[in-house]
Amino acid sequence: MVSSVNTNINAMAAIASLNSIGNQMQTTQGAIESGLKVGSAADNPAVFTIAQGLRANVSALGAVSSSLATGVATLQGQTAGATSISNTLNTLLQTVTQAQNETGTALAASNATIKNALNNINAFANATTINGVNLLSTAGTLTVLSNQDGSSTTATTGSASTTAGLGLSGLQVSSSATTISTNSVLTPTANFSAGEVITYQPTGGAAAQTFTFTSSLTPAAGQVSIGASTAASLTSLVNAMQLAGISSVSASATALTATAGALSDSMANGVASGAPASGDTVAFTPSTGGAATTFTWGTAAGDVAVGGTALQSMQNMASAMNAAGVAASVDSSGQLTVAGGTSVATIASGATTTAISSGTASIDMVNNAISKIGQTLSTLGAATVQLKGLADFTDQLSTSVTTSLGAMVDANLSQESAMLSSLQTKQSLAIQSLSLANQGPGALLQLFR
Repeated sequence: MVSSVNTNINAMAAIASLNSIGNQMQTTQGAIESGLKVGSAADNPAVFTIAQGLRANVSALGAVSSSLATGVATLQGQTAGATSISNTLNTLLQTVTQAQNETGTALAASNATIKNALNNINAFANATTINGVNLLSTAGTLTVLSNQDGSSTTATTGSASTTAGLGLSGLQVSSSATTISTNSVLTPTANFSAGEVITYQPTGGAAAQTFTFTSSLTPAAGQVSIGASTAASLTSLVNAMQLAGISSVSASATALTATAGALSDSMANGVASGAPASGDTVAFTPSTGGAATTFTWGTAAGDVAVGGTALQSMQNMASAMNAAGVAASVDSSGQLTVAGGTSVATIASGATTTAISSGTASIDMVNNAISKIGQTLSTLGAATVQLKGLADFTDQLSTSVTTSLGAMVDANLSQESAMLSSLQTKQSLAIQSLSLANQGPGALLQLFR
């Protein structure tokens, strides 16, 4: 071994060991202090890059979770308001029903009670504003962020839950109403011919039935004998249809009328009419004396769609009137009942308009309102369930991502603590080794004594 005072190899080795141990101790102490084994890109570039992406995902999921929580709270507030309105309507129906036979002071008291109930309904609807959103005072849509990709979920109420939106404006015990019926009518232009086919299409989507005119006096099933006159042929046609189970038909000397289905003729000897067509209208005037509102079947913006059958057209009209705050309903025969005022139909094919003189119109108005608020409650309830489900999923997903992130970058403190103790021991040994190495050159002095 070469001895030198210029180059102390042992000391240099001890210093290198101390430096290495010091670097390891710095890394270990950093992991213990921060709790992270990968705290910067210098620790592990690939893992740190992935971890930063996961941290961004966790932050985004936190924003989604917050949005969903706000949405749930908003919908719960709307539901509370709608429930109060529903409860008021249930009480209102009882009041209106009990008051049907009342007179004098009792009737006045009932009408005053009705007025107070209507004021409460408006108060509930207008006061239900949560986070700046109110889906009851007007028809509206709540949009809630539901995914970190920016997609959203919506909840929409189809109509306002105020007295106007529920079709209760001006409700009194004796509120008026009208019914509008559009019967399908077949008017012959001449007596029917052999082979001519009359088709009856029932409302509600049932299969059509056909009846063929024949000159035979002993017609087979589905055939109708031609009479000596148009009136006689119509009578034979009604008889054949009724034998086939169609009870909603009748005939005069000049026309066949069906009240629950559509009629058509395969030849030019009969003209069918009855269903509303584009341009036909229904005007409604509230019993409170307000301005009349006109609803038009057609294809322009704001028009009511013409359906494939008279029933469907009337159902479309009822929906449009309900959305405008007019209490309207349709029965299975296509008869439209409009409560809370008078209505007049201008239908090119003709319509029968009948006033309802009894106070039962007020009951119809409240039942219609109960149905509408029920739809609103159903919409709000379904949306609340959906948002709660999304919130639960978002929380679970955030927990999973956070767990994965921790597995990648979190330090094992038990392991790091043991490592620190080991490094401290190594550091002490390295210091002692350096001390011994530094004593080596001093031993050369003994050679010169």
